[in-house]
Amino acid sequence: MSAAALSAQHAVVLEAMLARLIPADDLGPGAREAGVSRYVETALGDWHAHHLDAYAEGLATLEQRALAAHGYGFARCDEAQQDSLLAQTERDGAFFELVRTHAIEGMFGDPRWGGNAGGAGWKLLGYPGPREQWTAAEQRLEKLPAERPR
Repeated sequence: MSAAALSAQHAVVLEAMLARLIPADDLGPGAREAGVSRYVETALGDWHAHHLDAYAEGLATLEQRALAAHGYGFARCDEAQQDSLLAQTERDGAFFELVRTHAIEGMFGDPRWGGNAGGAGWKLLGYPGPREQWTAAEQRLEKLPAERPR
């Protein structure tokens, strides 16, 4: 499969959904800025290809709900409308949790997998990224509390 695993319409819905799951705020960039949709689409075209049907069905359902409730697609809804539609999607079950899990992977995973552009997610966490060398002080383990007798 190619990196563009979703239809163009579903890709637009996914981008909007991810932007509400991890929005940009005063602390830093969100899913849109970190390229999380690129990560998800790449994953659906490769190592998460077995989830492609669930995405197609779930995104189509979300789009249909937006059209029925508001007369236009999910991406055109305002934030409150999107949040309401996402709350309904979350109550429905597994699809929401699947997207949430992939959003976290794309936001905080290694940028070489297609998300976390510029280390955006790592910067939010204060994580400098992988290093080849660690000092002796950085490798020192904290003392564990003494085991209690049984």
